[in-house]
This record gives sequence, structure tokens and C-alpha cells, in this order.
Amino acid sequence: MGREEDYTKEAFAEAYRKLQSQSPARRITVKDIAAAAGYDRHTFYYHFKSLQDLVSWIFDTEVARIMDEATGDWSDILRNVINYTDENKALVLALYHSSHHAETMLFLQSKFGNMMDTFLAAGEYLFSSVHEMHQVSAFITGGCIVLFFQWLGSGMERNSSEIAEELLNIVRKCLLGFEKK
Repeated sequence: MGREEDYTKEAFAEAYRKLQSQSPARRITVKDIAAAAGYDRHTFYYHFKSLQDLVSWIFDTEVARIMDEATGDWSDILRNVINYTDENKALVLALYHSSHHAETMLFLQSKFGNMMDTFLAAGEYLFSSVHEMHQVSAFITGGCIVLFFQWLGSGMERNSSEIAEELLNIVRKCLLGFEKK
């Protein structure tokens, strides 16, 4: 993706966010977003298939950035993603209720799975094989993603710090039997 394309996509994302913050209950249209970004609808559709595609792109881009730029351990990254979700509740719930629901789940599963693989490979835990390590990683990742999506499905009724701690506890408990002595 070229710089100009990045700039244009970012302009649409910023316009969406601005419109959403001004009137979160209002139905935002592609025409509204294009006008607020200073482009026409054709330019929008050149870059995105739909409004849901834009929302998905925003979420994917921002969560990938959070994970890629993370300097802390996996628990800090997890808290950062949960905090981002809480701070961007309208955007995330729009994505959760969109046709991109399954794609978002797979995206998060991939990102979180890679993060967990890296963490487990660091050597703090003892596994009988690399295969076992990957199985444990997949198990933890699946459980965390399901809990995360249950939280979204409830409309994010529970406090984000409570969800983060619950996810962290799941990971800690799953790893109890693998700690190096």
C-alpha cells in the first residue's frame, strides 16, 4: 500500500471517528464519511467495500499497531487491547455486529496466538515438545478469544479491567503445570 493510499484510508478513518463522536446514535453513511474526509463516494469505494470494511480496517490497523509496538510482556499487551476496546466501544461493537465478525475473531486469534507463541517460546515454561507448546498456546488463545467475544456480545456490560484480569487469570492457571522448577 502506497503512502497516498494510506493517507486516504486514514482520512476516511478520521472522518468516521469524528462523525461517530459528534453523534454516536446517528446512522453514519458512506456519503457522510466521504464528505467529511473531503472525498467523494467513489474514492471511498475504491479503498473500502463498505462501511463495515472501513470499521474493520480501523480496528485491525489499530490493534495490530498496539501489538506490534508493545514493549511490555503479554499481560501488558492484553491490557492495552482491552483498554483500546473499552475506549473505542462504539467502533468495536459496530464491528462485532457487522458481517466482519468472523474475520475479526480470526484476526484477533492470529495476533493473540502469535503473541502467546512468542511468550511461551521465551523459555519461562517447560514443555515436552514444541508441539505441546503450540497446543497449550492454541488452547489459551481460544479460551481468551471466546471470553473476549462473550464480553462484546453482552454489550461490554462488565468493566474492562475485570475482563482483563479474568483473561490474565485464565492464562496463569493454564500455565501452572508448566512452570520451570
